[in-house]
Amino acid sequence: MATHNYPESLIPQNMEWRSLKAAIQSRSPFTGAVEGVEFAAERFAWTLTLPERRQANAAEAQAFFARIAGGIERVRMRAFTRSIPRGTLRGLPTLAAPVERGALSLQIAGSGTLRAGDLFGVGDQVFMNFQHCGDIAGVITVQLVHRARKAIPAGTPVVWDKPTFLVNLPTPSSSLSLRPGAAAGMTVELVEVW
Repeated sequence: MATHNYPESLIPQNMEWRSLKAAIQSRSPFTGAVEGVEFAAERFAWTLTLPERRQANAAEAQAFFARIAGGIERVRMRAFTRSIPRGTLRGLPTLAAPVERGALSLQIAGSGTLRAGDLFGVGDQVFMNFQHCGDIAGVITVQLVHRARKAIPAGTPVVWDKPTFLVNLPTPSSSLSLRPGAAAGMTVELVEVW
């Protein structure tokens, strides 16, 4: 299984985000009551639409997505729409305390703020901040959108500048529509993996 970097030349025209919850829900046939249980396997997914281009310029996209189709090979990809936080977190922050698998919050040793929707990486996981937060005495307590998938030790660096997701293209094929001199826009589905 190889891991590739997403080509910076293949900037999407549109990037649709999805949050895939790992949960089950049941409804009682007797009372109608609903009960749900969440698990620590939540992930993000994206639909990328590449713009129409000249046929010669479409060859790179065609080759790249044909290679990674099938879900075996992986890709490191940044979120093109959110390269840095909208908040003021900068510098060299680290985790202030260990994070347990399944946690929905963590503490960052550093100064500044994070706004709802800001992305940051810790270890090999990328997190999205749930609500605005700022430091109190040099510690930022962050509420997370998705649970931590595994334990992370205190002192692990926090990456706020272009954190990267590990993704794959789970479908068994990719396609590109060609016509004389041009290629139509290409749409691909990518899903976060670990």
